Amino acid sequence: MRKIRTCKGSRFNTGGSACKIDWEKVKGSIMVEHGVKLPADITGDKLAELCHADRPGRIYPIFPLFEYAKNGGEPQVNALGYGGNQYNGLNAQTDTFTLARFDEVLNAQLLNNANKEWDVYFWNRDNHLIGYNDDTDILAGIPMSTVYPTVTQYPTSGAKSTMTVSFCHEDAEDSQLHFDYVQLDFNPKNFAKGLVDVVFEKAEAENAYKIIEKIGGYDRTEEFGTLLADGAAEVLNNVTSATYANGVITIVPKDGATPSLKAPSVLFEKGIKGIEQAV
Repeated sequence: MRKIRTCKGSRFNTGGSACKIDWEKVKGSIMVEHGVKLPADITGDKLAELCHADRPGRIYPIFPLFEYAKNGGEPQVNALGYGGNQYNGLNAQTDTFTLARFDEVLNAQLLNNANKEWDVYFWNRDNHLIGYNDDTDILAGIPMSTVYPTVTQYPTSGAKSTMTVSFCHEDAEDSQLHFDYVQLDFNPKNFAKGLVDVVFEKAEAENAYKIIEKIGGYDRTEEFGTLLADGAAEVLNNVTSATYANGVITIVPKDGATPSLKAPSVLFEKGIKGIEQAV
């Protein structure tokens, strides 16, 4: 018997879920490296840990989001001669979300990675985690060809500075065909935390250091000084011990070695959250 061909589009139903979803506004996004997934049993604490994970397992949240604009993702139809219109797929789709204000640090990071492909999850006000059904038991992120910012750095006479982030679907039709979601039992905004680049900067006194944000130079030493000093041998490279006083971390360095912060995954275990040493 010859091999039988079946029509891929032959199965069709029009019913909806027995538990209807009244879709709420999207409040945040989580970017991951292509192929990286959030665990099926994700918890708030695990989400916080993943924000500090070693690459490529780290996740990158962007929130809060205040407005949404869809560009594209529209049906393309055309007629052949005097025949009727025929469906020819969806055009490219970009989802653009507005942030509260211009963020110079996030803007620089997004621009620096604008040529990178990402998978992206979104969460909404009802804590639905929205993603992509890749025919496995674990929800994937939606494939994006690029994620980029658009900013107005300075306020005008009638408006404050602004920033949007645009997510460009790798394949708009594929994204819609595989749209899926799970219900979270926590609000991601209470646990997610994007990291900021800092410098472990030498101060004037001998073996004295400060924690300074790379962009803008904001001093974070008071926030992290005690924690870093108390766990110096575990959270600092090439340091045997340290003390913190008067806004300065004073270290006892190992001979001939340059002190530095350890990876965010190590810092997180010691309660030091939200920073990574710039390279």
